[in-house]
Amino acid sequence: MPKIKINDINMYYEIHGKGEPLVLVSGFSADHLGWTPVLGALSQEFQVILLNNRGAGQTDVPKGFYSIEQMAHDIFSLCEALKIKSAHFIGNSMGGHLVQMLAYKYPTLIKKLIISNSAMSIKSVFHIYLNAHLELLKANAPIESLMKAMCAWGFSAQYLAQPGKLDDLIRLAQQNPYPFTITGYEGQLAAISTFDSSEWLKEIKAQTLVVTGDQDIILLPELSKKMAAEIPHAQLHCFENCGHIPHIEYPQEYVRVIKKFLV
Repeated sequence: MPKIKINDINMYYEIHGKGEPLVLVSGFSADHLGWTPVLGALSQEFQVILLNNRGAGQTDVPKGFYSIEQMAHDIFSLCEALKIKSAHFIGNSMGGHLVQMLAYKYPTLIKKLIISNSAMSIKSVFHIYLNAHLELLKANAPIESLMKAMCAWGFSAQYLAQPGKLDDLIRLAQQNPYPFTITGYEGQLAAISTFDSSEWLKEIKAQTLVVTGDQDIILLPELSKKMAAEIPHAQLHCFENCGHIPHIEYPQEYVRVIKKFLV
């Protein structure tokens, strides 16, 4: 699949299906593979654009600290290069930060907006985990250990209790030929640490759906509720018995909710 020169990086992207453009924006440290559980169903209805953010996957990993505004501009520039004048956007976690910024900075680009398991800012004990994870990366901790720690934060107890589920997640991470790097981790960590949309979120004009999970311990459901209350006429959907990544825990239900909002 192709790469394209965007600003100061070569950005990896994929296009699947036909129909109205739908851009899926991944969260912190994640590449496009996290959307695999919902890709098939969504690409039957939409032209789905997947991408790897600056610092992740097969996109370049420049040194230094990144910002959400910079990374959102990367996505805007990708859409320009692909001649996409407007599209629907879904952003999960940090991807939710990015689509908030896109809707604020480039309002004509957004048809409908879905902010999934995100917040106006990250001011929580999760920062302690993120910095500890970085220390483990620098100490060359095995992927298996890193994934166990990440999954304990990212997924609900019910999901991880399914036989073999944790092993499957670990195996997928081990098989990824483009694992996350220390440089990319530090760059994206700076971006999410400095992001705060509380002063301008109410200016978003796009029709918006805010999605959360009732067992999300990374970005609590209350944070999504605050966002939905701040964005004019925003809708809110909460998945029950669900953690931080509903498109992996409940892909069929996630697609149903998304299609109901977009179509």
